[in-house]
Amino acid sequence: MLKALILSTALLATAPLATAGSNDFNSAEALVSSAATDIAESENTRVADAVLSHIDTTAIASFTLGRYGRSLAPAEKARFINAFEDYLRRQIEANAHQFSGVEVNVVASQARNARDSIITTQVRRDEGEMKIRWRVIERRGEWSVVDLEVAGIWLAIEQRAQVAAILGRPGASIEDVIAQFG
Repeated sequence: MLKALILSTALLATAPLATAGSNDFNSAEALVSSAATDIAESENTRVADAVLSHIDTTAIASFTLGRYGRSLAPAEKARFINAFEDYLRRQIEANAHQFSGVEVNVVASQARNARDSIITTQVRRDEGEMKIRWRVIERRGEWSVVDLEVAGIWLAIEQRAQVAAILGRPGASIEDVIAQFG
């Protein structure tokens, strides 16, 4: 799980979540471009703040818990969300030098329906280029990135599988998952 979390955190840091007030398809592209620019222009010591300011960690953590989240007490779920965010912050801070100064360009958009799109970006770094696909959904008049894919791995889906693998073990509890983030 740790390896998958590290990869997923790196993916999050290069493709942040953002929201915008407009619900047209072009605003989905604009929010992705704007959030990525904000992160790329951040100094190394501020990258984690920039990334986390654009990420709805509560939504990502809740999706990650999947069906197991429904049976958690509110206090347990809150502890999980806090542990998830703390873990992301530590991973982003440890790798901040990789995220500052990147160039991100939107290269394609695919509307799945009026409220669900996939935005493809090209990320250029000194080490080379990579494509990142962002799944963007409009909810209550605001667009937000709910998942991203790098090298064929969708972040939220992978994290959900990792958490389910732990919680699906006999006798496992949310404490076991939280310990993985520690």
